[in-house]
Amino acid sequence: MSAFTKKPVTIEAVQFRLGEIPGDAMIHEGIVAGRLVFVEDGSCQITTTEGTMTARDGDWIIRGVEGEFYPCRDSVFQATYTIASRSADSSGDPALSRNEADAIVEKSTAPRVTLDAIKAKIGDVEYFRSGVLTICIITMRNGFTFVGKSACASPENYDQAAGERYAYDDAVRQIWAFEAYLLRETLSAVAASLRGQDNAVEAPSASQDLRSRGEPRVPPAA
Repeated sequence: MSAFTKKPVTIEAVQFRLGEIPGDAMIHEGIVAGRLVFVEDGSCQITTTEGTMTARDGDWIIRGVEGEFYPCRDSVFQATYTIASRSADSSGDPALSRNEADAIVEKSTAPRVTLDAIKAKIGDVEYFRSGVLTICIITMRNGFTFVGKSACASPENYDQAAGERYAYDDAVRQIWAFEAYLLRETLSAVAASLRGQDNAVEAPSASQDLRSRGEPRVPPAA
């Protein structure tokens, strides 16, 4: 049997909650077309190409590439789909919330910079205040320092604890860039080393190649 990879397809979907009719344009079109019927027990009956199927609490109602509707269990949906990215050239607010973006990153298995890894390298943290300006100085275990700042436009809004939080985050963002550079350097060096090993295995020296074919070795020039 041959192996096949499913083509990437972008679909529309909305999660169904028992007893609720989602205020979604996709759902409205399905109701108008007579393909989605909400029944007394709170479920949703969906007319599909394979017959009538039921969407229950937590299921997703999907509209496919040909406009067809069908239900999908949440566990299957989460394992199969992720939120679609915007086009390369776009405008407006990000497609994902910060929490949604963090959830995607947390599933990454390749080497990456993490907040825990950064905190493990921090030796000392100090805060200073000048009016509505809060300064955070983070000293790493190796002695290198990063300075983060935070200020508010209206003095009435100033809160020292909030200012320290924002100043700390500002300093950590700077550390993140340095750590990302160091990780990229390490990964690049490892990749280069592996390429060198591959070349050594796949490309024997000219003298080895001649000997393997029984040809006379050419002496080096005097």
